[in-house]
Amino acid sequence: MRKMLEMMNRHVPSKRTSLEELLKAKEAGYQGKDGINYHIKRKELELLESLVDPSERPKLKLPIIILTDTSYEAGGAWKVLGKVEVKVVSRIVGRDPEFPDQMRLFHPHMVKLRSELPTATTTMFSP
Repeated sequence: MRKMLEMMNRHVPSKRTSLEELLKAKEAGYQGKDGINYHIKRKELELLESLVDPSERPKLKLPIIILTDTSYEAGGAWKVLGKVEVKVVSRIVGRDPEFPDQMRLFHPHMVKLRSELPTATTTMFSP
């Protein structure tokens, strides 16, 4: 099981970079654990910039990681963690979060979020 999860999550970054740093970068992106460089589109960075206060730009780390939510017994749920990340996701999907630093997402929310931020978000599978 562990090896399978490692393989499924090889695209996840080993280090995330702040929105503030990525806005200044000539080529915005991150390196996954698989060694591949993933590009984040400027249009998505600008959308994120418009959704946060200037003081939150260094706090918002990208890509936003969307985790499987294994605590939801019915299954099929995802979650986002982090105060600024939740704020942004909440605004994009048009729904209030359950907690200031944690938000559960279902299929319609995932479709909306991934269509708005396809390169600035990534999924991570957990047991």
